[in-house]
Amino acid sequence: MSESSKLPDNLSELLSHLHERQEKRGNCTMKDRAELWLRYGGENLDISPPNFHHALATWLANAGLVHKDKAEDVAAVLYCLGVTNSNNLFQKVNQGKLVAMGIGKNGRRNAKGQRKA
Repeated sequence: MSESSKLPDNLSELLSHLHERQEKRGNCTMKDRAELWLRYGGENLDISPPNFHHALATWLANAGLVHKDKAEDVAAVLYCLGVTNSNNLFQKVNQGKLVAMGIGKNGRRNAKGQRKA
């Protein structure tokens, strides 16, 4: 990937950048999706199906998009709305296809599978 696809570091610039992509119906690359997820603590979250809604709500709180006191409410709403972990990013994480982009099958940063001791 070219360095030009790197996401902005500043949150307000990042949100503007993502709004532009959404308005243009442009896709975020898988590299951008992985970087965005890892940037706000995604590697510390359990994205398995039973915990997915809590992980996503916690990530939104970590990013400052949801107040931390409302994360549990957001998780319940995401669950009720039918938001699932079958999203492209999380499917690929669970299939172990994002190791090259820094996310192993267990959802952890740079986890390249089981390491020998």
